[in-house]
Amino acid sequence: SVGICELWGALLYFVLTAGIGCVLGGAWGAVAGAVTHALVERRKLRRVRLVAVLLALAGPIAGVVVSVHRFYASPMIFAFDPFVGYFSGTLYDTVIDAGTSLLTYRLGSLATLTALGLLASILERDPDRPFGLVLDLRSASTRARGALGFVAAAASVAITLAGSTLGHFSTTESIAKDLGAEKHGARCDVVYPSTTREQEANLLVKDCDEQVRAVEQRLGIQGPARIRAFFFRDEADKKRLMGAAHTYIAKPWREEVYLQLGSYPHPVLGHELAHVIAGKAGRGPFRIAGELGGLLPNPGLIEGIAVAASPDDEDLTDEQWARAMMQIGILPSMERVFSLGFLGDASAKSYTLAGAFVSWVGEKWSMDAVRRWYSGEDIVAITGLAWPDLDGAFREHLKSRPLPPEAESFARAKFARPGIFGRRCPHVVDATRREADVCRDTQRFEEALRLYSEALDKDPLDHASRHSRAQTMRRHGDREKGRAELEALATKQDIPRTWRDRAEEALADADLIDGDLDAARRRYDKLAAGSLDEDAA
Repeated sequence: SVGICELWGALLYFVLTAGIGCVLGGAWGAVAGAVTHALVERRKLRRVRLVAVLLALAGPIAGVVVSVHRFYASPMIFAFDPFVGYFSGTLYDTVIDAGTSLLTYRLGSLATLTALGLLASILERDPDRPFGLVLDLRSASTRARGALGFVAAAASVAITLAGSTLGHFSTTESIAKDLGAEKHGARCDVVYPSTTREQEANLLVKDCDEQVRAVEQRLGIQGPARIRAFFFRDEADKKRLMGAAHTYIAKPWREEVYLQLGSYPHPVLGHELAHVIAGKAGRGPFRIAGELGGLLPNPGLIEGIAVAASPDDEDLTDEQWARAMMQIGILPSMERVFSLGFLGDASAKSYTLAGAFVSWVGEKWSMDAVRRWYSGEDIVAITGLAWPDLDGAFREHLKSRPLPPEAESFARAKFARPGIFGRRCPHVVDATRREADVCRDTQRFEEALRLYSEALDKDPLDHASRHSRAQTMRRHGDREKGRAELEALATKQDIPRTWRDRAEEALADADLIDGDLDAARRRYDKLAAGSLDEDAA
């Protein structure tokens, strides 16, 4: 058991979110009760309990409706809510940090509570007035409280109106204005940072147009006439403006994709465009695959069709990776992959398997069968095979995929890591490691080493922190201790292959820097001979 991951940070976050939300909930309940009482007093109410409950629920439900509307009608996926506080909007970003926006939002909440408290203190009951209440401004004290209450109410309104500037919400127009530049291609409208060089901006448009054509050809689906692609400066900028940092996002119903700048061709642009193009075969208001008209998503099919439409440029295909998973005994049933069980595994594993299966269905039954499946038809009816039979046929197909000798060890390293729900303190560990990386890059090496150790205390299996700590120590601290830690990382068989290789490469670099060229050459030769990645080799 790891215990509480970060007690004081968690308590502070609770106070700023649900803590203040509970107080606002109580205040709203008091308002609902006062309104109900006034209606009873004026004999305009029969079903008192029902009206009281509906009024009490109206506030929280209104907040949810506003957030859902913003999610649907704008690029943003995050939400600030009076009663909930903050919702980050993405599962795969483990570092959840609302930043100063949460502080300014809760400043508005405190202004609202202050206004309610002060104004309530100068109210008196009067059955002859509307709602049975009247302001008592007869004394200097009540007039002062009333003035302060109106100032607090004005502050609350001002913060609400400045929400876009303060980061409480975004719109298409505010994001486009912040990025500052736009170009138009044959099929793509590309919004990008105004600091981008002209040549790079032209490549963004060219890349988008090319990948739209490639995805349409692979899926056999004619996509929207125009697709809008937002390219942010970096993950922090994307997090600030629309809510997702390391996670790439597409909204098929808005015919938009949201990514940060990358090399040409962009590594994930085709994948996100595939979501939008597949949306032409999707269901419901969100144009996706799923039950109840797309309201209950099928994440395996949604991501699988995108992976199949725009496969990664790797040395192994998705089907080869799937076969390697089958051989090492971590291949789940395909029925699980194409259900909410998709979210139970690490994203790399789930995405790869979903893409391999969709590609196989398209190859065996045609892409038209995939399109019909995506549009809501039952895969069992389309293929004539029940899920256990489909699973068995897929496994037989995988046996025909050739594998290089090193594939199994790389598959163990790549896919054996648990998903976010299976890790220990993932949010705290990843945030601590990120802070340590900043300290390392700004030459605060002692603080970086302390933070890497703190992350490892929370999760001893966080190999990224162990590798970074050893490298930092080898270069800027106790060199021999750092080298010993790299040696241990490179030789322990229970360490994933990718991290063993990274440690081995760090040791080879150290040998090269120290002038031991023969030792460095031996290490580099060993790595090159066993690598599946042609570029790395």
